[in-house]
Amino acid sequence: MLYSMVQSTSQYSLSMPRWALLQGKSNRFQPMKKKFVEISGEEVFLNFNSPQYRALVFLAEQDPLKLNPNDPILSKQITQRYVLSVLYFSTNGPSWKDRVYWLTGQHECGWQYVICSDVQEQNNTTTDAGKNKRQKVGLIGDKFNPENMDDDFSDFADSDLGLGKGRTITGLKLFDNGLAGNSLPLELVELKYLHILDVGGNSLVGTIETYFSQLTHLRELYLNKNELHGKIDANMTRGLTKLKVLSLGHNFFTGKVDNLFLRDLTSLENLSLEYNQLSGIIPTVLGSMKSLQHIRLGGNSLHGKIPLSLENNLPNLQRLWLQENKLTGTIPSSIFCDASSTLVDLRLQNNSFVGDVPDVDCTMEKLELLSMASNDLKGSIPNDFGDHFPSLKELHLYDNQLTSTIPPSIFKPANLTAVLLGMNKLTGTLNFNMFQEANNLVYLYLNANDLVGTLDDFARAEGLLSLKKLRLEYNSFSGTIPKLEFPSLELFYAYNNSLLTSGLENLSSSVALKKLKLSNCSLAGELPTALGSLTNLEVLQLNWNQLTGTVPSEFQELTALEELRLDGNDLSGAVPFEVCSLRLSTFVSDCKGEWSGVACSCCTECL
Repeated sequence: MLYSMVQSTSQYSLSMPRWALLQGKSNRFQPMKKKFVEISGEEVFLNFNSPQYRALVFLAEQDPLKLNPNDPILSKQITQRYVLSVLYFSTNGPSWKDRVYWLTGQHECGWQYVICSDVQEQNNTTTDAGKNKRQKVGLIGDKFNPENMDDDFSDFADSDLGLGKGRTITGLKLFDNGLAGNSLPLELVELKYLHILDVGGNSLVGTIETYFSQLTHLRELYLNKNELHGKIDANMTRGLTKLKVLSLGHNFFTGKVDNLFLRDLTSLENLSLEYNQLSGIIPTVLGSMKSLQHIRLGGNSLHGKIPLSLENNLPNLQRLWLQENKLTGTIPSSIFCDASSTLVDLRLQNNSFVGDVPDVDCTMEKLELLSMASNDLKGSIPNDFGDHFPSLKELHLYDNQLTSTIPPSIFKPANLTAVLLGMNKLTGTLNFNMFQEANNLVYLYLNANDLVGTLDDFARAEGLLSLKKLRLEYNSFSGTIPKLEFPSLELFYAYNNSLLTSGLENLSSSVALKKLKLSNCSLAGELPTALGSLTNLEVLQLNWNQLTGTVPSEFQELTALEELRLDGNDLSGAVPFEVCSLRLSTFVSDCKGEWSGVACSCCTECL
């Protein structure tokens, strides 16, 4: 059968490359060419620069194995070496990151990232004859693809070094290996027992190939993170009933993910189509694919509602990513409880969902990440919300229109690391009792709400030992900034709280701080010299307050500082030479004009 694309002979190079000079040097050239013409067609061999011709020259003239093309016992091995050689030359093999033993005298099963198994062709089973040998010599042939992190590859053999001429290629793992070129050669269909093909994370371009449907033993296909484009359709997936993983994410594919595209994928466990340019609605057939564990459809232009078929028919579902689409309607509470025993990661952010935060009436023991941010949700957060997610690590509800107080139950999960509630209309105060069980909380974002009161009671919280990033800006907090006894705190934003009036000196004990932004408050008094003890500080913004006095020379101790903003205050005097020696990339003060209060020879901007 002919697989290679026919090219116009007018495009062929008239100059003869050096490898073409080797043709006919051995008596293997013509028999091999005849064999490969049956695979790739005749025209490609008229082009001395074609990957097929270069592969022919290697096999016939340069291969140290000097395989006899007339020996039927060697036919499969010759074909395998030919296909791999075509792949190598088609994807700029000489520039790959790793290519140990490729195009050498090693058995092709020893070429780096090639997986081989013993195939029993009558019953289409595979056994790993090289497992003990690999364990003995400690060979490792995998490349890590992030899409593989949830999948079990224990039934596949890693690359081995020359385990015999009867070995059959069942996998290629070339993730992030520098492959470049116009998609993949069609000769790959000759590897008819290919189980896994991973060429993700490379620079492949062109349209998606429909010949994958001929690889009927394919179980895992990774084309993610390339530059592939064109429409996806049912011709690509027809007959792939054994496929467990289909990863096409982070490309430029268009078209609709319809029922026909998924119809034959009856064994599918992982569907990853995220961050393409796909349109249409979420296909209803997904609800009948009982083996599905991961659905990643985020970052497309899907519209419509979450189909009812997803709500109660997927008993093994662990990850559901629908974020960054154009989905509408309410978020059904049944999407939580009907998958309560298995769901780990639910992402619904950046859509147009409306209504209330779902009032969950079950316990989701395994849910670790829940994101409903950047929608149009209104109303209150249920008081017992956190009680239903004992394993929760991250809660994202920012950028909605929520109006309730913050229920303390949110902070109950023992492994909680992130609570992001910013950009809502949440009300009330913060008190230490809310955070007594938040021992692992790292990120607390409450910015841009309607929170009020002082921060004194919040500062008494003893459980926030892991807190690194605290964002309270754009609220209505008042009074004095208290000592924040959070030893890990690296970021504190409280700017645009116009009723905060003092307490700047209390932050001198937060020695881990790297970023401190307190602009546009009502802070008064002199700049505390004690701030010079914050030697890890990289960003200090105190602009648009009511600070007086001079810039302390103690600021010279801020050797990590990159940005200092002091404009919009009532400071006076000259900036000390020692502070100027810090050579800040950004230093803004009120130093413009003859009557300015500050004399600054090293400011990058004077206002």
